[in-house]
Amino acid sequence: MTWQRGSEFVEGVHVGQIATEKTIPYWLMMVLAVVGFMVVLAVIVLVLVSNADFDTGPTKAPPPPGTCAPFCTEPAGPPPG
Repeated sequence: MTWQRGSEFVEGVHVGQIATEKTIPYWLMMVLAVVGFMVVLAVIVLVLVSNADFDTGPTKAPPPPGTCAPFCTEPAGPPPG
């Protein structure tokens, strides 16, 4: 029983050592942290801008109906009447 517990402890230490050898490099963690920070900052900016009131002024009237309005290149004739 003691031998089994000792062998389990040694296996646990060995597995822990293997797990620490396979960790992600420090520079990759920093890159992921910076990218994550940029994504969070972009989401915050998007939320703030979507809720902003830009006061664009009064609404514009739609163009009058016609055959080619508002893209007419020919001068308009006299109104039908």
